[in-house]
Amino acid sequence: MPMYVCTFWSVLLLIDVARNRQTAKKRLLTYMVTAALLYAGHYIFFNHRTELMPVTDTVYATTNLAVFPLYFMYIKEITEPAWNHRWQWLLLAPALLVGVTVGMLYVLMSPAETSDFIETYLYRNRMAGLEGLGWWQGVVHHTAKVVFALQIPPILVLGLRKIRHYNESVEASYADTDDKRLYMMTTILLLFVVISFISFGANILGRYRFTDSMLLLLVPSLVFSVLQFMLGYAGYHQKFTVSDLLRDMQITENTQEADTVEESIQQGKMADLQQKLTDAVSRNKLYLQPDLKITDVANLLHTNRTYVSRVLKEQIGTTFADFINHQRIDHACQLMEQQPQLPAAEVASQSGFSSQSSFYRNFKLYKGCSPKDYQPAQT
Repeated sequence: MPMYVCTFWSVLLLIDVARNRQTAKKRLLTYMVTAALLYAGHYIFFNHRTELMPVTDTVYATTNLAVFPLYFMYIKEITEPAWNHRWQWLLLAPALLVGVTVGMLYVLMSPAETSDFIETYLYRNRMAGLEGLGWWQGVVHHTAKVVFALQIPPILVLGLRKIRHYNESVEASYADTDDKRLYMMTTILLLFVVISFISFGANILGRYRFTDSMLLLLVPSLVFSVLQFMLGYAGYHQKFTVSDLLRDMQITENTQEADTVEESIQQGKMADLQQKLTDAVSRNKLYLQPDLKITDVANLLHTNRTYVSRVLKEQIGTTFADFINHQRIDHACQLMEQQPQLPAAEVASQSGFSSQSSFYRNFKLYKGCSPKDYQPAQT
C-alpha cells in the first residue's frame, strides 16, 4: 500500500515538474521515487520472492538510508537560499556506500551463501550459523541499521530549525501567510521520525515477525501509507519557497534614507519610526489590502523593510503578519457589529483577507471563538 501511495505522488509530481520545473518539487519527486523503491523491497520480502532478493535487498539497503537525507534536502530546497548542493553527496554517502557494499557482496557470494543469508539473517534475524561472505553481509546490514538510527536525530533537529526560521521569515514579511508557511511539514517530520524509530525497532526485532500475520502487517502498512500521503499532499500543494520570498523582498532602497533611519535607530529614536508606522497603516488602512507585504509599507515610509521589521519586533513585540491581521480582525468585528447580517465571506473580503480559511483561523486566534459564535453576542 505505501508503495502505491508513493508511486501515485511520483506520477503527479513528475507531471508537475515537467510543467513548472520547480527545483523543490524535483527534490520531492526524487524522495517519492526512492520511497516507492524502498516499499517495493518490503513487498518482495513479505511475499517471499527470494529469487529477487539479491537485487531488491540491495535496493532496500540503499533507499532505507537515503529517504531521510532526501527529505532533508527537500526541506533545505524550500527554506534555504542558494545552499551548497555539493553537500548532498555527503548526505547520501552512507546510503551509496552501503548499497554498493551489499550489492558487491551479493555478486561475490555463492548461491548457497546467498540462500543461507536470506533464510538465516533476513527471515530469522540471526547471525549464528553464517559463514564467509554471508557473515560479512550480516555485519554490513547490522551497520546499516545503526547508521539509520544515528542519522535521524541531526536531521530532525536541523530540519525543524530550518522550518521554524523559514516560517518566521514569512511571518515577518507577509500579512497573508496561509499559502506560504509550512503548516504541515513540522508535524509530518515529527511523525516521520517517530514512525521511523518504531520501524527501526521492528527491524531490530526482525521483519520476519510480520510475515506470518497479514493483520499485524496491515497496521504499519496503513500508518506509513497515511504518512506518505500527507507528505505528498503537503509537498504537491506547496507552491511557495524561500526563492519566492527573496524575489518579493527585493526592493530599490535609497541609501541616504536608509542611513537616516539607521542613524535614528542608533540614537534610540525607534519610537518615532514606530509612530510613523502605526499612523501610516491606520490612516491609509493598508491592512485592507489583500496580500500586503512588508516592502509595501517600507516603500510608503521611504525606508528599509529591515528597519520596519526591527521596529515591529523590538518596539511592538510582534511580527508583520500579526500586526496586520490583528487590525483586520478588529475591522471585521466593527463590520459585524454594524452589519450583523453580512455574510462571513463578505466580512472576510472587506477586512482584507484573501481567503475565508485565513479569516477564520485569525479570528479564532485573536478572539478565541469563530465569527459565527461572535456575531450573536453583538446583536
